[in-house]
Amino acid sequence: MTHRLLLDASSLMYRAFFSIPPTVTGPDGRPVNAAHGYLDMVASLIVSRQPNECVHVYDDDWRPAPRVAVYAGYKAARRPDPEGLPPQFDMLREVLAALGQPQAEAPGWEAEDAIGTLCARAARGDRADIVTGDRDLIQLVRDPAVRVLFTVRGVSDLRVLDETGVQQRFGVPASRYVDFAILRGDPSDGLPGVQGVGEKTARALVHEYPTIDALVADANAPRRTGRMLQRSPRLCGRIRGAAEYLAAMREVVPIRTNLEVRTWKEDRDDRLADELAERYRLTGPVGRLRRALEATSPEPDR
Repeated sequence: MTHRLLLDASSLMYRAFFSIPPTVTGPDGRPVNAAHGYLDMVASLIVSRQPNECVHVYDDDWRPAPRVAVYAGYKAARRPDPEGLPPQFDMLREVLAALGQPQAEAPGWEAEDAIGTLCARAARGDRADIVTGDRDLIQLVRDPAVRVLFTVRGVSDLRVLDETGVQQRFGVPASRYVDFAILRGDPSDGLPGVQGVGEKTARALVHEYPTIDALVADANAPRRTGRMLQRSPRLCGRIRGAAEYLAAMREVVPIRTNLEVRTWKEDRDDRLADELAERYRLTGPVGRLRRALEATSPEPDR
């Protein structure tokens, strides 16, 4: 059995950029705060979680064409990454390669889709902990194979979401989280959801209807069977009015699990890692990550 950490590097680097002061710079004055924070985060996770392997997963395209083709508003209002962040991904890739760390991305897709595909390909009995600050990945939770370690504040405060955790936090089974998210919406992704439907109403609708299709069909039926739609003509009208949107979301919100994923891993080169650490003034976090990797048991069965 392999216990694997799948790190949503794009999400975690973004959070690290705003958590670590921009005054953390390399010798040339360029910011290295995100890379610094990310490397320290990974070192801490390895020590606390003791995985057999870490895979660092990136967005290849954070606004994939297939999603935009279905819904043009998908992430349309998202601001570009802050100026000092993109170059730090190149630094990070170099350092991780020198440390012999596996890295991955799905051409044309987001990190979440690469992670979904890696989870789907895992061998029977393997376990994956997905580390992310992106709620979309909660839909992948399946006991006992896949959990989400959701970042609340760095890695010192992680919310562990297995199927019980998802049920307790959101009030819906993990297997229905996609429907819940479709109804509720996600403003950070440019997805408004159904007008007037927040978490409470979305949760109730998920419990009352087995699928989004069943909900829309009942809203359009001459005699409605669901108690919520019977009691609220306004809600019923909003579901009918959102039918086209709901159909589109079934192509946008679900994470892909059958993509081509490009993975790469270089032989560990400690001399190069030291050179890069000096070049980018990352000697502290690189050293901490190296020590964490060396202290981790390599045995696959525990």
